[in-house]
Amino acid sequence: MGIFMIFLEWPLTTVLVILSIFYVFLYTLKSNRSSMAVPKLPPGPPKLPIIGNMHQLLGKPRHEALWQLSKEYGPLMQIQIGFKQFLIISSPAMAKQILKTQDHIFCSRSMSHAVERLTYNYLDVAFAPQNDHWREMRKLLVSEFLGPKKAPLFNHVLMAEIESMVRSMELLPSNVVVNLNELFLAIVKGMMCKVAFGNNYRQQPLKGPSWDVMVNEAQGMLGGSLGDNFPGLLGRFIDQLSGWNRKIEKCFANLDAYIDTIIDDHHNQTIAEVSDNDKDFVHVLLELSLKDDPSRYRLTKENVKALIAVLPLFQISIYY
Repeated sequence: MGIFMIFLEWPLTTVLVILSIFYVFLYTLKSNRSSMAVPKLPPGPPKLPIIGNMHQLLGKPRHEALWQLSKEYGPLMQIQIGFKQFLIISSPAMAKQILKTQDHIFCSRSMSHAVERLTYNYLDVAFAPQNDHWREMRKLLVSEFLGPKKAPLFNHVLMAEIESMVRSMELLPSNVVVNLNELFLAIVKGMMCKVAFGNNYRQQPLKGPSWDVMVNEAQGMLGGSLGDNFPGLLGRFIDQLSGWNRKIEKCFANLDAYIDTIIDDHHNQTIAEVSDNDKDFVHVLLELSLKDDPSRYRLTKENVKALIAVLPLFQISIYY
C-alpha cells in the first residue's frame, strides 16, 4: 500500500514515461521470443533499440537515404522504423515481383489512424483490405467512373478545361513566365471535379480552408505519423502528445464538410429527372444507395462518402 501511495504522488509525466518504458520492454521481450519461429528475412542495416533504423533516414531525402543503403544491402532490403518492419524494393525485377507477380500477397496496405479516419474506416478503394467489399467498390468505381461509357463526358470536360486554360494564358502579358506543370495539374483537378461531382469545387468558396489546401493536407496525413511505427498504447500516446490526433480530427472535419456540401447540392436536384448523359459519379452513388436491390451491394451513406473522398485524394494516380 505504501509503494502504491508513493507511485500516486509522482508527476503524471514521470508515470507515463515509466509505463511506456515498461511497455516497450515487455513488447521487445515478446517479439524476441516470437522471432525465433519467423523465417529468415532479407538483409538490412543494424537496428538500434526502440527507434530501429530511424536515425539512418535523417538529414537527407528519404529516397536518397534508402538508395544509399540498398547499394550495401541489395535490391531487397529490410529496415525497421520504431517497431514496424519495411521491405525496401530498389530494382525493376524485384518491383515486378512485388507489384505484379505477387500482387495478391502485397496489395493490402498497412493500417494507420489517419487512413482509418479519412477513409471512413477503410470503406474506400485505395486503402481497403482485399475482400468482398473492396472488390465491389472497385467494380463500381471502374464501371461508373473510369469505364468506357464515361469517355464522352471526359472528352467534353477536358476540351472545355483546355479552352479555358488557353483563354486565360492569352490574357497574360508576353513577358510572364508560365508554369506548365501547375496549369496541367489544374486541368486534371478541374476535370476530375466536374466529371465526378458536376461542379469545380476548387473554384467555389466555402467555409474553412480552400479545396486545394484541404486536399493537400489530407494527402499529407495519409502518409502516417510517428506513432504508427510503435505498438498499441505507446503509439497512441506519441500521437496524442505530438498533437497529431488533433490535426487528424480537424482535417477530417474539413473533408467531411466538403463532402456534405457535395451531397447536399445533389440532393437539391431530382435525380430521376437528370438524364443519364448528365449524371455525374455522385448522382450514380446516391441513386444506388436508394435502391433496395438484394442482388447488388448495398451502399450506405458512409460508403458514398468514402468513394467521394478517394477521388480528390488520389486524383493524380487515377489520371496518370
